[in-house]
Amino acid sequence: MRLSWRLGVVLVGCVGILLLLPATSPGPPEVIYHNGVVLTLEDGLPRAEAVAVRNGRIVAVGSDDDVLALRRSATRVVDLGGRTLLPGFIDSHAHWIGDGSMVGYNADLAIEAALSRGWTSISEQFVNGERLDELRALDAAGGLRLRVNAYLPMNFEDEKFGHWFRGFEPRHAYSPHLRLGGIKLFLDHDWGTDFHWEQAELDEYVLSAHRLGWQVTAHTISAEAHDQYLTAVARAQAAHPNPDARHRAEHVIQLRDDQLTRMGELGMIASIQPGIPGDLAAEAGFPELVARGETGWIARWRDLVDSDVRTIGSTDTPWLVLAVGNQMPHGSPLEAIHQAVTRQSHLGRPPEDWQLAQRLTVDQALRLFTIDAADGTFEENVKGSLAPGKYADLAILSDNPTTVAVDALPAIQVLATIVGGQVEHCADTTLC
Repeated sequence: MRLSWRLGVVLVGCVGILLLLPATSPGPPEVIYHNGVVLTLEDGLPRAEAVAVRNGRIVAVGSDDDVLALRRSATRVVDLGGRTLLPGFIDSHAHWIGDGSMVGYNADLAIEAALSRGWTSISEQFVNGERLDELRALDAAGGLRLRVNAYLPMNFEDEKFGHWFRGFEPRHAYSPHLRLGGIKLFLDHDWGTDFHWEQAELDEYVLSAHRLGWQVTAHTISAEAHDQYLTAVARAQAAHPNPDARHRAEHVIQLRDDQLTRMGELGMIASIQPGIPGDLAAEAGFPELVARGETGWIARWRDLVDSDVRTIGSTDTPWLVLAVGNQMPHGSPLEAIHQAVTRQSHLGRPPEDWQLAQRLTVDQALRLFTIDAADGTFEENVKGSLAPGKYADLAILSDNPTTVAVDALPAIQVLATIVGGQVEHCADTTLC
């Protein structure tokens, strides 16, 4: 039976309650989480105490008294005991499954590693035909325990793969756990010394995808690569205007003021990794990249967030952790938030003085991995915050990242990770 829904907002004291009110009642909540610090990432109700879940969706968010009033005899009630519940984290640019083998992880281990860190959604940024088949098989077998956006590569370095994206529908969802995110281009490598496209060919690729409604993402490190990409996007928009195309620049390491302005004018998204430059700043070629411009052009996380450019966060796992050893102890959203706030690296390498002005607040960094990240894949209506009607994708933490000392952020434990109402990782059985 199809239900029609309307959203009701009832203010009770200073907390209030958000309820999803169906035209035909769907029944009582299956689970209520209460007595917690609930960070909703919703402007209208940023803090709450309880969340109710049914059929994999959130049905109510609000005070303990009001949400608990919805329970019935079949409702499981989970006492958070003051712990923090927030939206499941979203890794906007990563290779958890596709490249997990580089650090000894098969698909199952990579998925478990992501879930144990609180990720409920990941964007796999290099899903060729073979990898797409593997993800679909994994999904069909019930093994894809988190949500994956697959980005289809059109080249790697100078090797071009053709327009194979034309055989698919933009943003097609195979299931609630697997959908096509967009196409992926690589514009430069080796810290902006190796370029892979002539402008005319790049223009044709971007226009072709743009005209069909695809989101384009592009690996762009240097200012030169950004010039190429911005030119291609601008020409595509001029030929076929789409005010909500949300084309993405991945990494955004070197960016001039005029390019920052142009990204905003074109409605583009900056997909950043707070762990960059970090330890990678010691790599051969990075100092030369900085020297080719100005230090103020490098890793401008605060400038991006303060601008009108949508900015989303990610870890690029496992690629960034290769700089700190052939293992995957990192890749945590709490570590990434700590890096955004302190600009400290995976190994504790202190930031250069010029990076300190680009530090974010914890609240700003938290948005990069939740509601803003959902916006980066056109999914802000179903994930990224705690609101009625959205997926019950949740993370339960041992402490509140917005109130602990900054240095304590990486030590916060993920006690449970819940995807669509199902507990997929549990480190505290009292919560599961």
